[in-house]
Amino acid sequence: MKTLFPGYFTPTEEEFAKLWNDCQFAFDANVLLGLYRSTAETQEVFFNVLEKVADRVFLPHQAASEYLKNRLGVISFRSDQYGKIKGESDKLAKQIEDIVQQHAIHNGEEIAKTTKRWAQEIRDLVEAAAEGEPDLLRSDDVLSRLSGLFETKTGPPYPPSRLKEIYAEGAQRYSQGVPPGYKDDKKREPDKYGDLLIWFQLIDQAKAQQKPIIFITGDAKEDWLLDHGGEALGPRPELRQEMMAAAGVHFYTYTTPRFLEFAKQFLGLALDTAKAESEFEKIQKQDKQAAEWDATPQANYHFGFGLPANQTWQSWGGSYHYPGYKQPINFGWGAEDYVPWTPPVDSPAKTKFFALLPINGLSYNSSTGRWKCEIASHPESVAEVHACYGLKFEPENRARGERHLKVWVSVLALEHDTGWEYKTAISRAITRWLDGNQVSGEISLLS
Repeated sequence: MKTLFPGYFTPTEEEFAKLWNDCQFAFDANVLLGLYRSTAETQEVFFNVLEKVADRVFLPHQAASEYLKNRLGVISFRSDQYGKIKGESDKLAKQIEDIVQQHAIHNGEEIAKTTKRWAQEIRDLVEAAAEGEPDLLRSDDVLSRLSGLFETKTGPPYPPSRLKEIYAEGAQRYSQGVPPGYKDDKKREPDKYGDLLIWFQLIDQAKAQQKPIIFITGDAKEDWLLDHGGEALGPRPELRQEMMAAAGVHFYTYTTPRFLEFAKQFLGLALDTAKAESEFEKIQKQDKQAAEWDATPQANYHFGFGLPANQTWQSWGGSYHYPGYKQPINFGWGAEDYVPWTPPVDSPAKTKFFALLPINGLSYNSSTGRWKCEIASHPESVAEVHACYGLKFEPENRARGERHLKVWVSVLALEHDTGWEYKTAISRAITRWLDGNQVSGEISLLS
């Protein structure tokens, strides 16, 4: 039975040792991007492991492309967190001050002074930390080291004819739930086939080298890993079976923390990887939560809009059906009756929306450049469950024109987003939109 179905049997200790001794180590883009979200100490641990197996590393062309495309956005997102920390501390101090003033709290004046002092101390610490951050936009040591390691270890691209074949095959595989990649089926084309491209490039590399593959990924989705009761038990058996049938070699998958953990055992490394494992586990958890927001069944909606030559809104409208509502909610306006809704500066509505999604003034780094975000309009929520932010983006490169984006979000999800998972998903969706070249657009992250 094991001979016919090797993918369904966990390798023995001896088989794992042989696999680690003979294999090529392939890496997903999210593993490399995760380095920008980790400390310098964790980066050093990771590079120490990579350098130990430098002659056996491999980077699929699709993974390299995704890493380079998304690198600037991840770097920018990290730098933006300093501003968010300062904003949150100032907001909390102001909230406490308002409470003690409105309710005549005993020792309220002293409490308010303490919170202001505390907020200022945090600002000072954050500013000092930000000053110590390397300017990765201009001098990226992570990129330099990865480039050196993978200079001759990156796979070739597929020609257009092969891409067309894979996309057609991918549509059929996804409809049948064949891994990997089917969890991305709701993404736009051809982005939805990224994981499948990586998979076929891994098979091609295994065929060419006749060496088993260990694939390290930060993606813990069920179309790569076998999940049982919330626990990842290893790679999907179907993937191990397909690799053996196509290339005649074994295949195994690890998340980044587990790769570091077993590297000590099978590569004989005298490294303390506990802190690095912990950091990558947190990154993996954040990514999983963000992916769950993206994958949450959303309202069925359609939109129609037109833009005149001067790029102002001519008409906008549509309808959607939100889970739990029997009838679709219709909305819209035309050029003749549209007046942007902008509450007074000190209105409770404006204060609420700024606090719920604190992105006003943030800069987004995308493949099309750096864009400063301004909340141009913030209408009242629809049915008290979701709202639409009107965002304007000013380019750092003045040769470009400003861009406009409408973002539908869940008010309830924002109000309960204490871990910033939903806000993180929103920021990532905005960055993905900025990667394109649309002058105006609309996205929905309803949950």
